[in-house]
Amino acid sequence: MKIKPSLIFLLLFIFTLSISPVNLSAEGLENLAVRSSQAILDFFKDKYDVRTAIVKFENFSGLPDITAQKYYQLIAAKLETSKKESFNFFDLMINFSKNRGVFNLNRTGKLNYLIYVKLIKNREKLGAGTVIFSKSLDKIVFLKYYEEFLPAGEKDIINTVNYGFKTGGFTKITGIEAEKNLLDFKSIKALNGEVRYYFYYPGKIEIYNTAGSNFKKSFSFKLNWGRPYYPAKEAEGKLAYFYRDSTLYLTVGNNFSPKSKVFTFRDNRWREEGSLNFVPFQFIKINMSYYLAGAAYHPGKNFFKDKILLAPFRGGKIRKEELYEKNMPHFREKNKTQAFYDAAFAVNGDNLESLHVIDKKYNCRYFAADLVEWPIDDDRRGGAICALDGKWLAISAYSTKNDKLCLYKIQGGSREFVYEKKIKGEIIFISAGAWKSRRGFWVYVRIKDSRQLRDSEYRLQFWSKNDD
Repeated sequence: MKIKPSLIFLLLFIFTLSISPVNLSAEGLENLAVRSSQAILDFFKDKYDVRTAIVKFENFSGLPDITAQKYYQLIAAKLETSKKESFNFFDLMINFSKNRGVFNLNRTGKLNYLIYVKLIKNREKLGAGTVIFSKSLDKIVFLKYYEEFLPAGEKDIINTVNYGFKTGGFTKITGIEAEKNLLDFKSIKALNGEVRYYFYYPGKIEIYNTAGSNFKKSFSFKLNWGRPYYPAKEAEGKLAYFYRDSTLYLTVGNNFSPKSKVFTFRDNRWREEGSLNFVPFQFIKINMSYYLAGAAYHPGKNFFKDKILLAPFRGGKIRKEELYEKNMPHFREKNKTQAFYDAAFAVNGDNLESLHVIDKKYNCRYFAADLVEWPIDDDRRGGAICALDGKWLAISAYSTKNDKLCLYKIQGGSREFVYEKKIKGEIIFISAGAWKSRRGFWVYVRIKDSRQLRDSEYRLQFWSKNDD
């Protein structure tokens, strides 16, 4: 699938390099600007009639806006003063705040190349990525990433920001005994404001309300899976949902059936609406269009094929006949499919901000909103993964005895590790949701008897931020 970079906002204002009230050591920043701008010029050196501009700039490095803005100004100045023939760069930035640039995109109609720039922090280094999109080819034609060691000034600022953030950790709010073979769990707010809790098992869905601190069953229905049936060592699956026009859409898929089921709830009645050839993860919005995003399990296995699948949603219907495929780069090894174990779509509202993936080697991978992969400062491995409201990401440490719940800040498309908490047992899955009025993560845990004298225990725990 070909996805264009996001285009935003209005008006034009040109910044000058002399504006810089923050006097940090700028060696690392300036080196990155020089290397990135030169890489852009090198890419265009053999091209004719180039009309380009930076149309998207994001700062996930922890540096203040004014410092990130200086980086943009350094690049813009280098490109504007280039003496290369047939190369025309336009400075379209009108403002920079809250880690994002605002650009005059009314002038992009005459451009034939669009540039996306991003700053991140990678351990003790400052990282800068550059992506160039060709409008004529309708695809990304250039991607470059550089790193420089952080000067002391920038490092101190980032460390101060991170320390202040870590003090607001997560804590376990409640926990209940759960049944074996729970595939997924969701807390869904009904149109009347009441939160209902959906337990997805291989053969049924059970729906609960709360009575004080306890769950009270209100409804259940069976799930009849047709042939073919794929025997799985351990059944796995996902439940996804979204609202459109006062209708609740609910989907359930798994690794033992090739078809996922689609249900709707309207006028106090459940209806089965059909099936899909993949397992939905999340309802998302990309470039003003809505999609049901997911992937297909390898039959009977606990991992997915190496493609993200997008089914358009239009006119009240999931358009499964118009399915788009997005191949995940570097997810293949020679003569075998690499695939992935789990993925989390981080959305703000329905707008996709980032995608986080646990690959077949348990590495955590990060993709921006345009589904371009970016390097991350993290050597942790994980098993289960989940995003909450586009602000938080939770990842398990993939341990069968003493697991960890690792929390990341991801608001605005960033990814910054901030907190971890030890969990007794093995985390099977993590689900974003609520307990009454609090938002947080539901964690399904299997606790094995070390002496194997009794069956494993299963617990469903709710974790929420301390200051919520």
